[in-house]
Amino acid sequence: MFFREVIYIGESQGQAIYVHVKEPRNPLAAPKSKLLNTDAARGNRKHIILLICALLAVSGILQFFPATRFFTGVYSYGTLIYFLLTWLLEVILLLVIVERALYKNVSLAQLTSKENFRRAVDSNLFWNNFSDKKVTLGKKLFAWIFTVFMAVMGLMGPISIFTMLVLKMMGTPIGSEIFPLSLMGILPAVAALLLWQNNMIRWLKAVERYRNHRIKKEIE
Repeated sequence: MFFREVIYIGESQGQAIYVHVKEPRNPLAAPKSKLLNTDAARGNRKHIILLICALLAVSGILQFFPATRFFTGVYSYGTLIYFLLTWLLEVILLLVIVERALYKNVSLAQLTSKENFRRAVDSNLFWNNFSDKKVTLGKKLFAWIFTVFMAVMGLMGPISIFTMLVLKMMGTPIGSEIFPLSLMGILPAVAALLLWQNNMIRWLKAVERYRNHRIKKEIE
């Protein structure tokens, strides 16, 4: 199947909570990976953003000081190979880390309570961005637009950079711009993550199906 059938929902009582997309009424629980720590993620999110901004700022400042450039020479086919290998490594590392964090113990998942499912939904960082804890059309549209946008960026970003390097930068001096260009592998990695590992669209659909089934059962 193109997409995984058992998807990660969130955390509850030290466990990772999942749901099978074809059986949303039966949530599953498995031992949480050590890499998965929502509380730490909340606290470290700002620090990660600041670190990335600082690295990009330093790269920009170094443009004004040619003597501090870490790379010498000019752009060549060897540089293109360097970019391809670096981007590939970034994609593999990020996807492996996220896979181990979210799905390391999914094969050990067992049926769990509805309360654990509710707590897992409430613990999800994506869900906590909204004050209205309901699956609405607006949230679905946002998830679709954001996912499609990142998928397109993940594909076109590296292709555009690679084309620019081949057509316009071959033979030109290498400067500190090589650092942010080297990070372009993060774009396809994030796109793959949003499509196959932590798909917001399917997450909202799973939560909606579970809640609709619960409401229907209560009415009956």
